[in-house]
Amino acid sequence: MHVPPEPIVVIAAHADDIEFAAAGTIAGWAAAGHPITYCIVTDGSAGSNEPGADLTALVQRRQKEQRAAAAVLGVHDVRFLGYRDGVLQPTLELRRELTRLIREVRPFRVLCQDPTLVFAGKSYINHPDHRAAGEAAIYAVFPSAETR
Repeated sequence: MHVPPEPIVVIAAHADDIEFAAAGTIAGWAAAGHPITYCIVTDGSAGSNEPGADLTALVQRRQKEQRAAAAVLGVHDVRFLGYRDGVLQPTLELRRELTRLIREVRPFRVLCQDPTLVFAGKSYINHPDHRAAGEAAIYAVFPSAETR
């Protein structure tokens, strides 16, 4: 079954979350001609345990790395919302920003993190930012993106 190229939005809490979870799927969609938009919700500022780390430089480096990783997969539209890393909540403000993005892009598909996944396997606890981004994304898709 051939699906004509249609826009796809991928929403994730952190830079690199998408590549860890869905790189093959994203590359396949991009190769099939689907225009893909990434939306990275947090700023990545909690991504270092180094004392005295330059957080501004860290955020800039993570964005540069994310754009490069996306380009390898065929994604050229990468957006960063800049919410503080490590304390994300599925607020009405976040839901509104995601709703605006979805209304702008009008995607055929939206891929997001599973907000219900807490424990995966015997030793992995899903990051609270992942759950918050997923919950906000689901509420942005329906009913928010459909109502005016």
